[in-house]
Amino acid sequence: MTRALALALMRQAKEYLAATNDVDAADQLQRAIDTLLTPRTPVAA
Repeated sequence: MTRALALALMRQAKEYLAATNDVDAADQLQRAIDTLLTPRTPVAA
């Protein structure tokens, strides 16, 4: 639930950044969103 809320807030923030023409910050935030959406690889113990 926390992860989904974080993603929703990040997407909303990205829209605000795009609206203010802060393209660099919006791109960086998109990369962070993409990283969160990438499936995790299990770590062998």
